[in-house]
Amino acid sequence: MRMSATFFRYFQKLLGIALLFLLTLAQSVLGQTPDPDELISVRLFSEASTIKRGDSVWLGVEIEIEKDWHIYWKTSGETGLPTEIEWTISLDAKIEPTLYPTPYFYEYQGSASYAYKEKILLLTKLNLPVEGETPGGVILVQCDLSALVCNEFNCLPYGKELSLELPIGVKTVLDSKFVEKISAAEKKYPIAMPSGSNVSALAKGESVGIEWKDQDLEKLKVEQFDFFAQGDFFDHSFRPKFKKTEDGYLIASLRKSDGMEGVPESVRGVLSHPELERAWLVNLQIDQAVYGKASETLKGASLDAVEETSASESGLSFLWTLLGMVLVAFAVWTYGRTNQPVNSHFQRTRGKVLTLAFLGAGVWLGYPKEEDDRGLNWQNWSPERQESLLAEGRAVYVDYTAKWCQSCQFNKRIYESEEVIAQFEDLGIVPLKADWTKRGPTILQSLESFKRKGVPLNVYYPPSSGQVNKSEPILFSEVLTEDSVLTVLKTGKPYLTPESGGFPSMIGFAFLGGLILNLMPCVFPVLGLKIMSFVKQAGEEKSKISRHGVVFTCGVVLSFWVLVGVLFSLRETLGEDLGWGFQLQEPVFVFFLAVFLLIFAMSLSGVFEIGLSMIGVGSKLSQKSGYTGSFFSGVLATVVATPCMAPFLGVAVGAALTMDIFPAFVIFTSVAIGLSFPYLALSVFPGWISKLPKPGAWMETFKQAMAFPLYATVVWLLWTLASLL
Repeated sequence: MRMSATFFRYFQKLLGIALLFLLTLAQSVLGQTPDPDELISVRLFSEASTIKRGDSVWLGVEIEIEKDWHIYWKTSGETGLPTEIEWTISLDAKIEPTLYPTPYFYEYQGSASYAYKEKILLLTKLNLPVEGETPGGVILVQCDLSALVCNEFNCLPYGKELSLELPIGVKTVLDSKFVEKISAAEKKYPIAMPSGSNVSALAKGESVGIEWKDQDLEKLKVEQFDFFAQGDFFDHSFRPKFKKTEDGYLIASLRKSDGMEGVPESVRGVLSHPELERAWLVNLQIDQAVYGKASETLKGASLDAVEETSASESGLSFLWTLLGMVLVAFAVWTYGRTNQPVNSHFQRTRGKVLTLAFLGAGVWLGYPKEEDDRGLNWQNWSPERQESLLAEGRAVYVDYTAKWCQSCQFNKRIYESEEVIAQFEDLGIVPLKADWTKRGPTILQSLESFKRKGVPLNVYYPPSSGQVNKSEPILFSEVLTEDSVLTVLKTGKPYLTPESGGFPSMIGFAFLGGLILNLMPCVFPVLGLKIMSFVKQAGEEKSKISRHGVVFTCGVVLSFWVLVGVLFSLRETLGEDLGWGFQLQEPVFVFFLAVFLLIFAMSLSGVFEIGLSMIGVGSKLSQKSGYTGSFFSGVLATVVATPCMAPFLGVAVGAALTMDIFPAFVIFTSVAIGLSFPYLALSVFPGWISKLPKPGAWMETFKQAMAFPLYATVVWLLWTLASLL
């Protein structure tokens, strides 16, 4: 069911390049884009004017790049496209692989690439066998160069076909000018490691560590080392992390690319440092997960490729900023809507007060905040790190989480509690974060050891006497509370027992969660539209109003049944457990849901009226006045409710999907009835409708206001989508 994560990384990369191309095309139409031939000049040459049979000569492709522009290495990094040369040689001459000089790290807006600027020289060696055509022949050398030339605003594709003729003679005649050019560029090319050096590598979980041992490296500053990893096995979105050990080892930590499993066939790349005369080539062939002669230091090292993070560094700060902008936009809309000449002085004053309140809330929510040093210092989880801590008898807390998991984000509020932070510090608990956003196999294997197929999962290992008497893990419920966390940490015993609930209480919890779901930003706009439809129905026959409520409830219940039926069918077909939120792990689903809600929100804002397009059919039908409108309002409420169910229904829904089909349908039916209960109550007791305001201009204002919770939902979905790509 799930498309490859690697595919989406490539898709995102190609999409970015495509957008740059479109921008370039638009600028070209306006006459603003430079000609790529004006940005790059290329020349093909040979160090020899004549070659003799049995000799070898260097061929060079000299590239000069305009100031402030760059091209890319043979592995481009996170962005860009590699610079490549395709050689075509006549006769029986042979070409060796092209040699590339050491690149530099180019970082722009959080993206890391391996690039070249100014002037570079790409070299290859041509070998002419002893046996073959007699002197007097000519070797035709052709090369097809392709590159992407970029600056901070544009990326332009560049291609050039070059050729030269190299005569075969009785002796090889070198051209001193080109020999000197090649000799001058020699220091820019990486070389094999010195013979007295040791290099080894070790694969652990999602990381790969490379270890060097050499006297020359011990003298160099560790923060100035760089390693340019070659190929797509490694994640190029960050610079490798280096550290030195007390016994003189230099260790680089690299991270596997998304979707890559096991170990690579080889580790290739370039180690560079400003004080090294020439960079070092690394080319390790791999047969096992542990390869080379890894020292005990490397075997015991933590190879986390990302630095430790505080509790606030979960990517939420950017989400809060976006949501703050939505609140600011709502404040502006409130001012414009209430500051009208037709409004009374009291209404305008009230509007100004609300505007200031929403504006202040938006600025407070979105304004960048300094990191709180008092937060928990999370370390990245790995099986080796966990086992090492437990062997020392340390208390360990593991948070299995993901950005697309709303229950996980909801739980993070607990880690901001001063009492919880103090309890962690008092007990010396080490917090480990197992980030499953990319659904890596190592974390999945750990989840399955607890008979889980997804997140959230929070596990606590109390302190113990060490390797011999390790503590038993304590599992928390899916939705954390401050009381449950503190109780477990203080007592070292589970907070809940399996006998404490039972099926009837789960049904009640599901109903209550469905009822509260009406207030979530995903669903509340649909609630508002339905309330307005009840207002319009005031004064009609009670039986007709009741039928509308029943039809709406049927739409909700049937939609839940269909979704649950699909889940159980997929579970049987794929032979694996699927959680309710599995659809939010699919970038395609998240994208189209965000587009659907954005169009719906823009329609509520009055930007346009939704037509009969396929995307707009659901919301169009939901706004019809007849029974069809009531039914599809129920369907729409169910569809938009799925992203918002986690905080209140994580436990009930997660448990229901592990049950047999009949109990699961009962649980979800209870959720559906809770979701539709307000409408059902108004239809059964139509006298309550008279308590609602009478139809009027307020209905248009209310409809437009309902767009902003949807805009907030779209922001969250796009933030989730970014974590999946």
